[in-house]
Amino acid sequence: MANKKNYKVYLEIFPVMFILLFVLVVGIFGALVQSLGYFPIIGMNDITFRYYTEIFRDSSFIESLLFTLYITTVSSIISVALGILLAKILLSLERGSSQKGRKKLSFDTFYKLPIVVPHIIVALFAITFLSDSGIIARILYKLGLSNSQEIFSNVLFSSNGIGIIVSYVWKEVPYILLTCLAVMRRISSKHEMAAVNLGASKMYAFMKVTLPMLLPTILSTFTIIFSFSFGAYELPMLLGSTVPKTLPIKAFIEYQNPIMSNRPHAMAMNMVIVAFCVLFVILFNYIIKRAILGKSYGE
Repeated sequence: MANKKNYKVYLEIFPVMFILLFVLVVGIFGALVQSLGYFPIIGMNDITFRYYTEIFRDSSFIESLLFTLYITTVSSIISVALGILLAKILLSLERGSSQKGRKKLSFDTFYKLPIVVPHIIVALFAITFLSDSGIIARILYKLGLSNSQEIFSNVLFSSNGIGIIVSYVWKEVPYILLTCLAVMRRISSKHEMAAVNLGASKMYAFMKVTLPMLLPTILSTFTIIFSFSFGAYELPMLLGSTVPKTLPIKAFIEYQNPIMSNRPHAMAMNMVIVAFCVLFVILFNYIIKRAILGKSYGE
């Protein structure tokens, strides 16, 4: 009976999964074929790796690739660190209130709200609050900081990518918080309390006892936000500088080139994005498995 129920579940989700996979596979295959120079609609029928060679010889492409890696890595690391810290604080508040017999505190609405906000709205928030004429700059100017406009002029639309990073962090921290908090609620506090009773500080007990249990979850969420940010388009387009551009924006601009013979360059860039995302997923998957095996065998 159990096997029949499992098959029924798979059959129920098969139509949706088939459509999603069909669109994904056809799209990637089409991009791959065009990136190899096969574009018969305009008379290009030869298979070649020339376009990959050309984009990797282009210094602006390398600059865009490194800039994308920088934004993605920094925002993902900060998001994970803040998400874990906030999850720890909220869990301590919840357990503290329950021990004192008070009604259990709930902050779900506050940290879930950014998850449902579209990235375009996040960009609008960033422009409203973080631009050189934004709300925060005006408040600081009223408080006596005369160069507040100059300070915030380096946040948005600048080559340091601070505005993009801040926006990604605001969007991604609640996701990390939600995921880690759900796992931490299932982990008994007795493990940490035992370490504290043996003389460890609360921070040391958390780092050495709870954090290793969270490691697979942390790596999984890091993989998701890293891969998403690496291929994202909206925030870098709306908040980024003219130079350097992130790789998705550079690929999109190349795709819009009216000279159709340049289309394989755009597709080659898109395939590089796909390849990097797949590589990151495989790498982090390997790390997750090693972390789980290491924890199982007490390494």
